[in-house]
Amino acid sequence: MTEDAITIEFKGRHDHITERMQGHAVKKLARLSRYSDRLVRIEVVADHAHKNPEVELIAHLRRGAPVVAKDRGTSFSATIDLLVDKLGAQLRKQKEIVKGHKRPGVKEARAGKAAARARGGDAEETYEEVVRKTLRG
Repeated sequence: MTEDAITIEFKGRHDHITERMQGHAVKKLARLSRYSDRLVRIEVVADHAHKNPEVELIAHLRRGAPVVAKDRGTSFSATIDLLVDKLGAQLRKQKEIVKGHKRPGVKEARAGKAAARARGGDAEETYEEVVRKTLRG
């Protein structure tokens, strides 16, 4: 099944995953389409899908290791809902890391710029100066 160029594969261990269960999972996994620029394929692996299912979501990205969320619940749909939230949080965190929000020295550069503005604003740094400072470390 395809949702915005994201392939969703269903695998059942010791049980089969019904069309109704697959439909629910596809609907919930559609929320992860905001990460479609990096997300290529999602595997839904369910062990004993009808009674106390253990469900595992494996998100394969264009680059890097796959992101995995795994849990056991009372029903397939409740477990999928929980795992979509978990996987979304992991993908969000990974996206922030890739964007570089946690680079060393960024806070200091912002603090220096704020201090210069507080002093009077006449000593405003140019773009080139900021780039030079961040490249130096």
